Parts: sequence; C-alpha cells; structure tokens
Amino acid sequence: MTATLETSAMTTAVRLSGVHKSFGAGRSAVSALEGVDLSVAPGEFVCLLGASGCGKTTLLNLVAGLDRPTAGDITLSTSRPAVMFQEAALMPWLTAARNVELALRFAGVRRSERRERASELLELVRLAGLGDKRPHELSGGMRQRVALARALASAVQGAQDGSPALLLMDEPFSALDAITRDVLQGELLRVWRSTNTAVLFVTHDVR
Repeated sequence: MTATLETSAMTTAVRLSGVHKSFGAGRSAVSALEGVDLSVAPGEFVCLLGASGCGKTTLLNLVAGLDRPTAGDITLSTSRPAVMFQEAALMPWLTAARNVELALRFAGVRRSERRERASELLELVRLAGLGDKRPHELSGGMRQRVALARALASAVQGAQDGSPALLLMDEPFSALDAITRDVLQGELLRVWRSTNTAVLFVTHDVR
C-alpha cells in the first residue's frame, strides 16, 4: 500500500499576503486578523498556536474558502484543500469506508477505485478491517481517524494534477481525552511524513 505523493516543484502550497479580516462595519467592527503574511511549503507542517478567540479558525476558514478576507491576498497552489474540524462530522448512516469514499465520489472517482483508495487510507490510519463499521460502533478516537482518512482522500485527490496536497485542521483532537489526543497527534505526524501533505494545524494546546 502506498499513499505517498510526489514532491511538487512549486514553492508554496498556500501563501497569505497582508490578509485582514473584520466583522461588522463602522465603529462596531471587530478586527479578527490584521496584516497576516504566511507561506506554507509543499509537505510542510505549520501550527497556528494561540488562545481561543485570537483568529486562528478565522484564518483557516479564509484559506478553505469558507469566508473571504476584508483585504489582502490568498494564493492556493491546490484546487481542493481538505478540512478536518473539531468534530468528526461523519455521516451516521454510512460505514467508515463509505464515509472515506464520499470525498472521492464528489470528485468523480470511479467506484472500484474509490473502494481501493478508501481501504488504503483506512489502513494508513490503522483502521484496517473496520471499514464496514458505522460511526456509532467506533470510539471517538476511531471516528477522528476516519475523518482524517476522509480529509486525506480529499487532499490527495485535489493534488492529482501535480499541485501540492493541503490539509487544514481545526483543533481536530480537542474533544478527546488527553491520552487519546496524544496518541492521535503521534499518528498524525506518522501519516504526514508518509504522504508529504502540507498541513496547516490550528490548536490552543501548547504541548
């Protein structure tokens, strides 16, 4: 099984230049981001560390295209950045494998290829043999592994044209107990090294 991506010749997966984001207007406007410059290289792991309410998630939403900056430029070298949220957000009526396949189905990948890739990605996150389980049959940590596999499916598919894969992670392990969180953080680093995916990881956890 191999899920490794070729290293792109491009110098950045995403670049932010002078990005500002304000909410509201006039005197009641709240400035969430001011003059943010950031460059993430292909295969690089970047953490955005800060207290709750400092604008980390706002920045991630801008990169994901879920919101638009008030000023500044965001340049993506991938057409499909994948996002992993705090909650696994799995479809409860689908099996783990079908949840992973969903990202590939939306991208127009053939059924036989979807199944093969989903199986490979579940193996990558150490869930081999559990593809037929539904979310309620899995622990919280396992559900987050499925969500990670699904996000990787989306990121890898978005990089099929040779552009860098980009994975955006918004405190994905914050709802888990400390032991499970530590295990999954270690697993994430292993998966990151094996796939060469650029990761922009939001957290308030200094550890």
